[in-house]
Amino acid sequence: MAKEEDPKLYLVRAKLYRFTSLLFITIGIFVFCVLYVKYIDGRLLESLKSPYTIFYFLVPFAPGAVLTILADRAEKKYRSLTEKK
Repeated sequence: MAKEEDPKLYLVRAKLYRFTSLLFITIGIFVFCVLYVKYIDGRLLESLKSPYTIFYFLVPFAPGAVLTILADRAEKKYRSLTEKK
C-alpha cells in the first residue's frame, strides 16, 4: 500500500532546517572569528602553508551548509507535492 505523503510535513521540515541552518551559520561565524584570531591573526599568507587553514575556513560552516541543502530538498519536495494536488 502506497502511503500518501503530506506536503505540510515537508514545509515544516524545510522551515525547521532553514532556521537551524541560520543558527549554525551564525555560530560558525563566531567560531571562525575565534579560530582566526587564535591561530591566523593577520598572518594569512604564512598560514596558507598549513593544512589546518582549510579546517579553520570550512569546518565551522559545514553544519549550516548541510542543513541548507536539506532545507532546499524539502522545499522542492513540498513544491512538487503541492503542484500535484
